[in-house]
Amino acid sequence: MQSDRHERISERAYQIWVAEGRPHGRHDEHWQRAEREIAEEELRAAAALADRAVCAAGTAKPRRPRQAAAAKKPGTKTTAKSGATTAPARRGRRTPSGTSSS
Repeated sequence: MQSDRHERISERAYQIWVAEGRPHGRHDEHWQRAEREIAEEELRAAAALADRAVCAAGTAKPRRPRQAAAAKKPGTKTTAKSGATTAPARRGRRTPSGTSSS
């Protein structure tokens, strides 16, 4: 595995060297940059594998927060962008006695 990683870093350092116009004397910079890029790729791949494993186990938390069932009242609407709820429109006014007038 280590030799595979070394090979990937070597190939990436070469690509960087070519992309920069094949400058002389900057091999250490290219190698270090390639090491960082490969390490970032490995971290992203490991995170993706861990995410898949959690999802496969059925214990994954949703990526986007969902509204709690108790927070949403019947008859309310949720806006698509903000996720905020709005109260339904009232048809009549309530009078002080508690009856509605329409």
